[in-house]
Amino acid sequence: MHTRSHLIALLALLGILMAACGGNIETKPLVVVSETTTTRTIEHTFGTTEIPTNPQRVITLGEEGMLADLLDAGITPVASIVNLPEDLPAFINSEEVTNVELYSSSTNASIERLAALEPDLIIGTAFFIDQIGYETLSQMAPTIAVGGSNEIENYAQTLTALGLAEQAASDLAVFDAALAAARSQLGSGASASVVVIYPGNSVAVLTDRPRTVPWLLRELGVTLHPDGSEDGLSVRTGRAFISLERLDLLSGAHLFLLQSDGVEGEAESVAEVSANPLWQQIPAVQAGNVTVLDRLGYPGFRGVNALLEDLVGALDNQ
Repeated sequence: MHTRSHLIALLALLGILMAACGGNIETKPLVVVSETTTTRTIEHTFGTTEIPTNPQRVITLGEEGMLADLLDAGITPVASIVNLPEDLPAFINSEEVTNVELYSSSTNASIERLAALEPDLIIGTAFFIDQIGYETLSQMAPTIAVGGSNEIENYAQTLTALGLAEQAASDLAVFDAALAAARSQLGSGASASVVVIYPGNSVAVLTDRPRTVPWLLRELGVTLHPDGSEDGLSVRTGRAFISLERLDLLSGAHLFLLQSDGVEGEAESVAEVSANPLWQQIPAVQAGNVTVLDRLGYPGFRGVNALLEDLVGALDNQ
């Protein structure tokens, strides 16, 4: 039986889960090193952990992306952290999570309810596990960290940990074929800029992994403007904040604006920034080549497949 003190420690720390994504933790890919009929030994960012081969009560600490991946693996977790429990992305059907306890990654969960869950496996991204504390979690249940640099790698590692490496390989082969076909369809010469406008009129450009949209655009052969190499651009985990005076960096032929209706104050900031004369001078804005995407709307591997179609559709029509 897990002690109440461990659960209290966990819940006290859940409130920091929405700290700025990234951090200095050096992740490593999750790999299976051995297996028996009842256990599977996993090497991951935080060490070596023995997990049950057929876990029954899984808690996932990877927000909507890992939740979707577990559902695709045929596992319905008992609990998951997500960005907005009351507003899941369309690619996660509400019927799929009827019996899943969903907790906001920015607030505390119920001590009493978590105490009753008694997980036999905790799986999450290295970032979230590090924020909570690996030692704290591993005292509750076997805990493993997925350490991919994008949604594709996370999907492969998650399924591998669950003994479904062959399914992952097959799914990724289909995705690679679709990616190659899309790259051929677009041809060469496409360019784009990727932006998020956060509350407070805070503008960020996205340039590469682990941010999914710029990474996937690069995989499609699209040149990004900016690409992260520009002088004075301080890129951290694929994102750099810029002033309105540096909107000239957004010189791509297409502009992808990644927003979320569920974030308070964001719509107002988008309206204010987009009304600024400097915004109106952006080439893609003047040409009408602006596509707004829900940045929380493409979770996990299923989301990346849908995102690929949406990106190609937008670029093909410019």
